[in-house]
Amino acid sequence: MNTTRTILLVLLAATPIACVPGEQDTGGDLPAEPVVTEELGDGVHETIVDATDEAAWVHFDFESRAHVEPATPEDDPTWDLGFLRFNIKSNGGTSGSGGGAVAILEGTSFEAVTAAPQGGWLTDTATGPGMGGSPSANTSPGYVFDNWFAYDISTHTLQPAAGRVYVVRTPEGNFFKMEMLGYYDEAGTPSFVSFRWAALP
Repeated sequence: MNTTRTILLVLLAATPIACVPGEQDTGGDLPAEPVVTEELGDGVHETIVDATDEAAWVHFDFESRAHVEPATPEDDPTWDLGFLRFNIKSNGGTSGSGGGAVAILEGTSFEAVTAAPQGGWLTDTATGPGMGGSPSANTSPGYVFDNWFAYDISTHTLQPAAGRVYVVRTPEGNFFKMEMLGYYDEAGTPSFVSFRWAALP
């Protein structure tokens, strides 16, 4: 296993998790559901995923704007993205047979993306871009979203990579742009993945 990924897995695994699904004390601060989506206006939404469970993937569907629970995720077209702590998988390639794909647009902004790209579509593979850093790196496990964050080893925290927008093509053939917003809730609890998104023509 790649040495950098090994260190990152150890450090993140050691990060305290305040609660786990099914046993969380929300106190009015944390989402009671694993996926919460809020409308921001002008067709833009913000979604927060409780991905604190260390074993169970949380699956999200853009069309329904909600959490879905496929019996066999590897062979089910009802989900678009899956979340497990800092890992994000898409329903295509080695992660699922839905035929979904993802394009990574660098050096741009969420507002500047107004249409799906003509090319550059990627699917999850046996090897891929790796955890954080440059998309050109080639380490396992191979999720298209492996490079969505930059990891600060001095503070043991991660932040979304700047200037990057993802376009997701769903199994239904629809297109959605998304920008990663964060990995922590308001109390600093990790594995609460947030992103904003909107449909594209």
